Amino acid sequence: MKKQAEVLWQTCLGTKERADAFAVLLLTVSVFLSFYTAIAASLVIAVAVMLDDGRRRRLLAIPYARLLLGFLIVPFFVAAMYNNLRGILVSFVLYAIIICGLLLRSVMTRALFGRMLDWACCCSVGCALLAVGQKIVYWPSMPEYRSVSTFTNANYYGAVVEIMLLVCFYRFQTNRQSRGWYLVAAAANLCGLYLTGSMSSAIAACAGIFVYLLLQRRRSLLILFCVLAAAAAALITYFPALFPRVENVDTAWDQRFSIWMTALHGILEHPLLGQGASAYEMIAPQLGGYLTYHCHNLLLDTLLNFGFVGLSVFLMFGLQQARLLWLRFRNRIGRPSNVLMTAAMAAVLVHGVTDVTVFWSQTSLLLLMVFSSLSVGAEFLERELSPRPRRLASGSAVRLTR
Repeated sequence: MKKQAEVLWQTCLGTKERADAFAVLLLTVSVFLSFYTAIAASLVIAVAVMLDDGRRRRLLAIPYARLLLGFLIVPFFVAAMYNNLRGILVSFVLYAIIICGLLLRSVMTRALFGRMLDWACCCSVGCALLAVGQKIVYWPSMPEYRSVSTFTNANYYGAVVEIMLLVCFYRFQTNRQSRGWYLVAAAANLCGLYLTGSMSSAIAACAGIFVYLLLQRRRSLLILFCVLAAAAAALITYFPALFPRVENVDTAWDQRFSIWMTALHGILEHPLLGQGASAYEMIAPQLGGYLTYHCHNLLLDTLLNFGFVGLSVFLMFGLQQARLLWLRFRNRIGRPSNVLMTAAMAAVLVHGVTDVTVFWSQTSLLLLMVFSSLSVGAEFLERELSPRPRRLASGSAVRLTR
């Protein structure tokens, strides 16, 4: 079966490098088409990867990948134990998405990374045009309509835009021949961000851009950005109609506090392993909490779904990736992509205070794409971070490029 799958893969797509590039670009386009295409592409690619011995070994060689994939089997059984049917389905999809993220890490090269982000920029412009069209169509009957483009929910679209703005800045810096195009893409995404009416996304985008300019040491641009952000905040304060939903901030915060209190009660009931993915939707009717899909806080949602054991596993894996990122900075390996990853994570963490948009197929895959450059040029660092590091031969600690 495995050999047949490999023969079919090679026959259809040619060399392994071409097959890997095809899978990466297919995944990229699927993210911007719909929730369903992103899941379908993830499932297909995950199955193909697990049937291929070579790709599976490369994927599992990533530091702490075995720990992460091993633990992610547990939420399936936890969800089944509490009759969390949605959680069972989400567990399958989450496993496939993580496999795809690890695959991106294992096959990524500098050229493929730039190509993947260029495709993402093109797709994001199409999404922004669709968002404008949605606003025009719904404006006569629903002036307060928030554009969702292809992302099911306006907040998910806002989360995608906050990352894409950083991607546009990164490609503007690294691909000088097409700078005009990236400015157009950034403007289109800013328009999309406004049409979402997502305050959390706007704040997260500002945080990400601030970190990006700070790490790039662009002092003049950073000062200009802070002045413009302060001016925008002042205008919105005095003229709240300029930004959608600002007048409803008090109501939104009341809803958030109600959701957080309900989540805390659920966490205290099952603190060790949680109650499976998407547990909030299951417990809210039981506890009389505000009905919604998740906890609107990244930490609370993680604890409710996966418990303190799950949080510990995610933190262990995340801290190792953060350590690798720090070592890349210290060894001067791929600084522009390092800045992009740091700024993207800053935006996600800021957004995670009031929402859990990253726990979604399209947004999570996009973030994993940004972080896929962690391995590029840093293979020797990855070997040192593995749970059982192998000693490097004398003089072997050189910067590798792919």
